[in-house]
Amino acid sequence: MAKSGKGRNSSAPHKRAGAPTQPAMTGAQRVAWIALHVLVFSVPLAMGNWTWLPGVNAPFTFDQFDIVKVFLQRGITLVAFAAWAYHVLVHGGTVRRTKVDYLILAVLGWIALSTVFSVHVPTAVFGKYRRFEGLISFVNYATMYFLAVQFLDRISRVRSLARTLFVSGSLVSLYGVMQYVGIDPLTWGRLPFEQNRAFSTYGNPDLLGGFLVLLLPVALGLALSEKDQRWRAAYWTGFLLTLLCWIVAFTRGAWIGGAVGLVVLGVAARRMRTRLTTVDWSFAGGIAAVSALVVARSLSSDTAVMNVWARLVSIFDFGAGSALTRFQIWDAAWRATLDRPILGFGPDTFRLVFPGYKPVEYVQVAGHLSVADNVHNYFLQLTAAIGIPGMLLLYGLFVTVAVLSFRTVFVRPERDSDNSRLVLSAFWAAAAGYVVHLTFGLSVTGSTFLLWIAMAVLMAPGARAVEVRPPAWGPVVAYVLIAVVAVASVANVVYLRADNHYLKSHLGATFNEQVAAAESAVRLNPYNDMYRAQVGVVYTDIFRSLLQQSQSAGQDPTATQQQAEQYFRIATASLRETIDFVPLEYDNYLFITNAYNMAGQALSPSYFQDAADWARKGIEVSEFGPGIRFQHAVALDGTGDSEAAREELVAAIEMDPRYVEPRVFLGDLYVRAGDDAAALEQFERVRELDPDYPRIDELIESVSGTSAPEGS
Repeated sequence: MAKSGKGRNSSAPHKRAGAPTQPAMTGAQRVAWIALHVLVFSVPLAMGNWTWLPGVNAPFTFDQFDIVKVFLQRGITLVAFAAWAYHVLVHGGTVRRTKVDYLILAVLGWIALSTVFSVHVPTAVFGKYRRFEGLISFVNYATMYFLAVQFLDRISRVRSLARTLFVSGSLVSLYGVMQYVGIDPLTWGRLPFEQNRAFSTYGNPDLLGGFLVLLLPVALGLALSEKDQRWRAAYWTGFLLTLLCWIVAFTRGAWIGGAVGLVVLGVAARRMRTRLTTVDWSFAGGIAAVSALVVARSLSSDTAVMNVWARLVSIFDFGAGSALTRFQIWDAAWRATLDRPILGFGPDTFRLVFPGYKPVEYVQVAGHLSVADNVHNYFLQLTAAIGIPGMLLLYGLFVTVAVLSFRTVFVRPERDSDNSRLVLSAFWAAAAGYVVHLTFGLSVTGSTFLLWIAMAVLMAPGARAVEVRPPAWGPVVAYVLIAVVAVASVANVVYLRADNHYLKSHLGATFNEQVAAAESAVRLNPYNDMYRAQVGVVYTDIFRSLLQQSQSAGQDPTATQQQAEQYFRIATASLRETIDFVPLEYDNYLFITNAYNMAGQALSPSYFQDAADWARKGIEVSEFGPGIRFQHAVALDGTGDSEAAREELVAAIEMDPRYVEPRVFLGDLYVRAGDDAAALEQFERVRELDPDYPRIDELIESVSGTSAPEGS
């Protein structure tokens, strides 16, 4: 059935006289090849916010970025693989194999083993919401690698795929530059980072920066290896856009990774004796001038993050800002690794693991609302997720690809004018820069899939061809495979629809609409713990609303309170089910403890004991969680143990000195204890931290008249 042979190197840049012509693609092969282009083009551009369209007032999905990119990756890869497999099963043909295939299988096998023994299998399989780098994504990466190897058997095809990435990336970069200058046709909510900082179609400057690290060398490699001067100018223009966007994302890890990639490409270009033309020198001068203007403009920024010099200097300031919190996250990841060094906690489970390992110093710097769902260091991300052996296997793959492809990529051409292989060098540089970037940044599927495409580009020239004859049962298997892919494609659409319902559960005009949407999201995707939690949260909101109605003047509260208690029981039952599903998710303990505390205040003091019990379980999950400490203090006070409540409030304040709610409650306890001076101290500190805090002036006035005068 199969015959193996080395054959000639089909990636040679010039076809020798008399060499056989390449056979034309079949329809199925063409579908797979086009699908690869669609994949590379569409994923960087994909997002769920299309509010620039007339009549579109809201995004399509709650996660406006990663889930849409993952949806396209999975869907397009399914189509491409089905088409390629159909061709081989029905017509036979060539299967191309590389020297790292078994290493890739070993990586997948180890990740699968880690998934089986993970702390939460659904998260390990699908990946954490808004990250999605679970087992399925790694299988998807490997499938993309395999498919790309099958088609990238010549330089012309590598350039073709590089051009597709270039066009898509140029559009992404253009949008990022538009955001920087204040032009954005889309409507966004409150941004969790600085205004006018580029985030483009990736939703976060750090994630955008990772993509640009991959794009920079590819754009420049296309420019330097292009013979047509008009296309050369077009590539230089795209490189200018990419470079500007790379700067105005203000992402330090991306600056480091991008610089590494450009230096590597410069070395390759020099080794290949690349000759610069008038177009090159003209654009190089223009790029230097424009970049200098952007950098100079940034120096007047009052925000350190948007100031290039301050941002560069901060790279070496390890004791403050995000650099400090990164080291604290790395410390937590390493301590987690030491607890499960072999198999880890499971792919993409770090958000579940981090609350149990975060140091109190992290909370003091980052605040009580911050929960790291990524290590910002791919080494440690992997060791905590899939264990030290898993990390060594994956990084062993990266190093092996780099070593095996080095001579092919950096070989001196036979003629000085031949720069055709520079595009291969560009992919090598892009991969190297991205791996360096991952030491300081985030791996997300919307960018990391291109790393695997780059590895396919690098390994394809040395691939071994295996001739396969079509088996007699091939057509039957092909049609079964198509049916399986069709079912999987439908499931992929359902996956996206679930997130649309999750969005509606937040935007619904009525509680009934929100409940229906939340329950639909869970029905469509029961493996997402955030969808499950949202059901309980919405029912808790209904409970809270009914309590407020029962306290309205002129109304009989009895009937409303009975209805409120009914929804309280539904809410807490839903939250208990969610906790049973994902016991390590810290937020759910906050939700359920808060619900029991509200019930203790409005329905029966007996619920305070339930709140205290759930709070203690939450503290077991996150010892240094100021939020759960605050809820525990409310519960303890409700049971009559005000002294223990004060201790918990003091602990919460020490963990996060900027957290105002514990200070307000502590002040109330001091007032009840007759210590107005201590209460005044807490209330005044609240006003310093949050001048707009409700009733804070009234609270200060209520105790300032009876407290000891200042300086007495």
